[in-house]
Amino acid sequence: MSQTRSADGASVLVERTAGLTAVLGAFVMASTVVFTITGTLGIHNVLVGAVIAVLGAVHALRTSTTRRPTLALAVILAVLGIWVAIAPIVLFDPQRQLVLGINGVSGALIVILSLAGVYGSFQTSDTAAASA
Repeated sequence: MSQTRSADGASVLVERTAGLTAVLGAFVMASTVVFTITGTLGIHNVLVGAVIAVLGAVHALRTSTTRRPTLALAVILAVLGIWVAIAPIVLFDPQRQLVLGINGVSGALIVILSLAGVYGSFQTSDTAAASA
């Protein structure tokens, strides 16, 4: 019985972190309009933010319906979070520190939440293997 509760707790962790990651993706997408990020970096934020929002929502939905989180989606979201954080420095030359701050903080939060989702995925798979 306790292993079932542990698996449910781990899947709830993954579900919530994936949902928060989707919200952060929507924030990155909307930051272009709200903070007037122009040019190619603005287009980049809209596209990458939309991809993060959709993948995070799919990950949360899949986890809530099947109670088996997908490790691959969590890893992809972590990589996209790293990309959001470093893309303004690597590809673009932003003139505003606000843009670096928005992307840096959002990317770091996406990475942290995705890694928590990876941890929850491992907890769920370990509990499922122990109960089988």
